Formats: sequence, C-alpha cells, structure tokens
Amino acid sequence: MQLVPWCGSVLDKYFDQDTMSIHIKENNPVLKKKWGPTWWTPVIEKDIVTKDEVNQLVDQIFKEVSDREDAILEIDRSMSKVIQLAAYRIVIVYPPLSDGLEITVVKPIKKLSLEDYNLDENIIDLFKNKAKWILISGAPGSGKTTFAQAMVELYEKDKKIIKTIESPRDLMVPESVVQYSFTYGSHDEVRDILLLSRPDYTVYDEVRNSSDFELYKDMRLTGIWLIWVIHATRPVDSIQRFLWTIEMGIIPQVLDTVIFIDKWAIKEILQLNLTVKVPEGMESDDLARPVIQVSSFFSQQVEYEIYTFGEQIVVMPLWEAVETKKSKSSKVSDYAKVAIDRHLESILPCSFISKVNGNDIELFVPKSEKWSIVGRWWENIRGLEQEIWLNIHVKTYEDLPILDAKVNVENNNSSIVLYFPKWYENKNVYIMVGKELLHTQTNANWQIIIKKKNYIKTMTSKWFTLIDYERI
Repeated sequence: MQLVPWCGSVLDKYFDQDTMSIHIKENNPVLKKKWGPTWWTPVIEKDIVTKDEVNQLVDQIFKEVSDREDAILEIDRSMSKVIQLAAYRIVIVYPPLSDGLEITVVKPIKKLSLEDYNLDENIIDLFKNKAKWILISGAPGSGKTTFAQAMVELYEKDKKIIKTIESPRDLMVPESVVQYSFTYGSHDEVRDILLLSRPDYTVYDEVRNSSDFELYKDMRLTGIWLIWVIHATRPVDSIQRFLWTIEMGIIPQVLDTVIFIDKWAIKEILQLNLTVKVPEGMESDDLARPVIQVSSFFSQQVEYEIYTFGEQIVVMPLWEAVETKKSKSSKVSDYAKVAIDRHLESILPCSFISKVNGNDIELFVPKSEKWSIVGRWWENIRGLEQEIWLNIHVKTYEDLPILDAKVNVENNNSSIVLYFPKWYENKNVYIMVGKELLHTQTNANWQIIIKKKNYIKTMTSKWFTLIDYERI
C-alpha cells in the first residue's frame, strides 16, 4: 500500500493522511471526513470560515489551476466548477444554485496494488486471462476507483495499451495510460477515437446514464476488453441497471464478470452465463426459455436467474425459488405474480382476479366479458398463454368462493363499516359490489371502511358479496 503524496497545494493544510474529504461552506466550520476503524468519521473544526475566506481560497485554487501543469478545469459552468488538481478533486458551487458558496475537496488517502488485496492465484488468473468485460461495483466511498487503479497497473505491467474515460480525470494511473474526458468530447467522438485506436483495455469511471451503457455495448461488440465502474449497493444491482438499457439477450455477450467492492475489499465476484432451461421454481418443460444464470465465483453456485415473464424481466434469487418449490406453494415468485397482473391490466378490458397455482393461472372475470377474452376457438386466450408462459383457465366471478365468516355491517350514511372476526386482521378482501369488484384490506381493528358514495349506494340498495381469496 502506498500513501498518496502531498500535492504542494494550498489545500494541503486541510488534509492529513487519514482525511478523505473536506466540506467548506461560508459562515460554517470546516467539516472533514476521516478514515477510521468504523469506516469514516466526521470531524468538525472549531473556527467559522467566513464568506471572504472562502472566496480567498477559491481565488488561490484558480491561481494554481493557471500555474500548474497537473491541474485542469474539468467542468466550467456559470454556477459550478469541477477541478482536478493533482490528486485533489474540487467541486465549487456558487449561489443561487446553492444557498451559500461551498467547496468540496476529495483526496484518495491510499493507493493499493493488486497484491495488497491478498488474492489467490485463481482470481488473478480470472482477471488476467478469462474476464474480458468487467464491472467494478460498490457503494459510494467503498473503494471502487482504488481497485480500478490497481487493475490498470496489473495490465500496464503486461505492456497492454490502456485508455480511460473519466469526468473528472481523477484516476492515479501510470504516465503511459491515456485519459479521456467527456467534458471536452462527446460520446460519439470518444467512441470513434477508441474504435480507431483499438486499445487492449478501456477503463470507464463511472457509468451513469443510457449513453454510457450504449457506449459500453458498442465497444464490447467490437472486441475491446472493458473495465467499468458503477454504483451499486448489492452485487446483482449493477446487473439490473443493464436490464433497462440493453436487450436482455445480449447482456451475457457484453458483461461476463461483476466485482463487488465493500470497505476496500472484494466481497463477491459474479459471473454470467446464458442458457435455455426451465426457470427454477417452475416445472413444465413448456416453460423453457433463455435464462441468464448469475453464479458466485467463490461458491461456484448459481445465485440468481434472470428471464422474461410476459413483458416483464424477473430477477429471481435462487434460494427464493428453492424455498417456494419446497413449500409446494405458487411456483412463481411474488415479483412474477405482480408482473403478470400488471401485464393483464394493460390488455384486459375489465377488472379481474388472478390466482397462480404451479404452472397454471385461474383468471376470474365478469361473466359478460368471459367469451370476448377467450375468443373464438379460444384463439385470444391461447395467444395470451404464449405471452405469459402459463396455462390460463378463465372463470367468472360467480365461480369465486364466498367468505365463510360472520361479518357485521354498520351503515352510517357517510360510510359503511364491515366488522370481521379478530383473526382477519390486515388481510386482503375482495368485495363484489353489484357487478364491480373492489379489492381492499382489513385494518388493525379487523374493519373495512367504505366511503365512496357510489359503493355505499349500491351496497345499500342492491347487494354485495365477500369473496374468500384464500380458498380460490
């Protein structure tokens, strides 16, 4: 491990070897974040920094930018500036964008080589010879950028051509590494340069928007090896961010390894593989489909399966699928059930109740709508079955089981209160009000309070029926 050297700057006086960042706002004391055994600790200085003192510090910073070769104004907007000054990343924000002049300065406190992570030979071999399209993920301040720097040095020792994309350019990398910034060039320009110059590795710190993901896909499909940094609080979260920006079928072709960093250490390595199979938790061979399997490098076990369910993408934790199967309950996760209902809501012309049992779904609809939903010769329902990969049995509301419980009704003119037995606390209840279906829930006092005038009128003058959802 190497300590980051002093930069010979006016900012040096605010930092020691344990200070990660300083936060200065006019008419407030300086707040420092210091590295410690419990991650980081805030330390507040005693003296108040006046507006004039903050302005004076800003002037000194800009003088250094103009005088030093290792300083550059990365982002120059009317109300904000971002500066990279040696190892310092400086953000200056002016009123009225902020409610007072403020300066934030971040400085890495240590520089690690890959040897400092105490990795075994199998992991080193994975990084050097097998993993081609790597995501380095983790929460803010977890050490993602520090690990990316260590990876750059690993490849640089093998005489690889490496280029980085950063905004701002704060990676501490060897002089042979070329650093690009979107501040001075568009995505298209940087893409063209990289595709024409064909580096061995491209390091991107860090992926944020859809244009970044598109650039990742384009560069991967041309064969360039990639190391990209991305925010994520769990290892699988970084994969999920790709699901909404890149077609699911090509994700394993552009991403094969996810390295999750937490507190400056590798906590997990995930690997992706595409196969065709019946998803875990389902049984019928008719439900086979393309599935992305996400495996742990350490346990060599599949941790997640990713697949489409109708128009939705399901990320299924494998332990959840196994537990579901053991309990002999629904073979589809609650997430998938929500996705199915959302899809049905978008295409059915009426309200409905759905109940998933194994590979089948019972769909209850108004009697007047049943045959329009089924279609002539069942053509409509067959098409719907192909969309959601389940066998659909269409029934009517008259087929729903009636709730076998004593329920008292109180009509207060402005509301109707239904009193349920004590064991019916916080439970889902469906109520047939005339020809309409009302989905509601009992409260902590075993009550349902109905205040809508049209429901009160119908329940008072006609009829209503309580449906026992548990018996469907």
